[in-house]
Amino acid sequence: MLGDEARVHEILLDDHPEAAPAAPEAVPTAANHALKRYSHIGFGLAATDLVCVFAALVAARLVSFGVTSLPPVYAVAPLLAALLWAPVFYGFGLYSIQHLSPSEEFRRIIGACSLGVLLVVLLSYWSKTDLSRSFVAAAWVLTLGFELVARRIWRLVIGKMRARGRLTLRTLIIGTNDEAHRLADILKRRGIGFGPIGYVGTLGVQESPNALPLVGNFTGLVDLIREHSAECLFVASSAVRSEDMIRVVQASRQTGVEVRVSANLPEILSTRLSVQTVANDLMAITLRPVRLTRTQAVLKRGFDLVLASVGLVATSPVMLLSALAVRLTSRGPVLFRQQRITKGGRAFTVYKFRTMADRADGRLSDDAPDKATAFFKIEDDPRLTKVGRFLRKASIDELPQLINVIKGDMSLVGPRPLPIEQVEANPELLTPRHEVLAGATGWWQVSGRSNLSAEEAVRLDLFYIENWSLSLDLFIVLKTVGVLLARRGAY
Repeated sequence: MLGDEARVHEILLDDHPEAAPAAPEAVPTAANHALKRYSHIGFGLAATDLVCVFAALVAARLVSFGVTSLPPVYAVAPLLAALLWAPVFYGFGLYSIQHLSPSEEFRRIIGACSLGVLLVVLLSYWSKTDLSRSFVAAAWVLTLGFELVARRIWRLVIGKMRARGRLTLRTLIIGTNDEAHRLADILKRRGIGFGPIGYVGTLGVQESPNALPLVGNFTGLVDLIREHSAECLFVASSAVRSEDMIRVVQASRQTGVEVRVSANLPEILSTRLSVQTVANDLMAITLRPVRLTRTQAVLKRGFDLVLASVGLVATSPVMLLSALAVRLTSRGPVLFRQQRITKGGRAFTVYKFRTMADRADGRLSDDAPDKATAFFKIEDDPRLTKVGRFLRKASIDELPQLINVIKGDMSLVGPRPLPIEQVEANPELLTPRHEVLAGATGWWQVSGRSNLSAEEAVRLDLFYIENWSLSLDLFIVLKTVGVLLARRGAY
């Protein structure tokens, strides 16, 4: 019973710790004007995109042709191409950042950069200007890289502005039922970007479901928006009739406020949703099913093999040093092997660097949690060796799982594989995670790791299963790098 946009913000704004549930922030004043600030951010994003594209094309030219003299057209071409690129980014909706989750923005940036490079190639063909393959490849890689870094910086800035209340939309909640009450509780959370100022009751309803005031009803909706300087109407879909929605749409058109309508759906990315006209007087949200086709399965396997192979080669010096450190500092094998569960409930042997001392279970205190507890882990585990503690903190102990990925027991991205005893002790909670291959990294690992409860971790795993795409896998892999460097939630 939660609006799609609110749910997406709740799940995907994990870039900002302040987006987590906290004490409600003060309702912003009429001088806040969050919508104007968002429009200013849109202009800032456009300017940043021009700089990124121009810099990427200049760098690509230097990479491909060096600093030798070139025809005059090459001096102005990057600027013209950058100006051409701006409408492409606009067409992909990349300047309405308040409507985009980070993963959706990531997917659209890939599409916009790819289309922009294609347009540059077509223009070069029409103008009879030869472009080398190296230039095209470098232009795409550099533009995408510069854009992702720039957008990441903007996300951090926007997160801080939201935490300070500078991007908090003054929000009227349409409806007074249980769903409206739940919406109010969620929208009050710090960093979400909404500041509830009251309920608008449907006709005949005169009671508020909680302490938030009932400011009026549909009869004077336009006047209520102007009186309270509202910037957003958030509609509890189960509380309104079709004629009520007509009033909301009319009020939005007359006042310029945003309208958000809750969708009574599980945690689903907007890429799976489309609005479809069924009849002249009926519209429906179409939910695209997510199930890996044969082609998608091949693409995902190829993605796993390429990145896992590159990862093994790139990290081989680190793995060699880690193996020596484990061997020289404690008794026992270098690799830890354990039976864990993957797709379809199948057991397999997972590989990790050993981080615990020999016969370590005897060091656990009597009040330690049961090892059959789902996602069992101890923050200050007395069983860890000094080297093992470092390997855990840096997540180096997980690197041998790249071998599991290459063998096909695991995917690079998926739900974390858990020991057999945990799955057998918690079948109802954990079995739904086994629709797909277990992963070396996953959605919950980049959303809090060991700091999350078992229920939250399962919820995030199911979110990944419900919303799989190759771009989401790539997004999680890139986020994993940031999480590992920050060492968040690892123990």
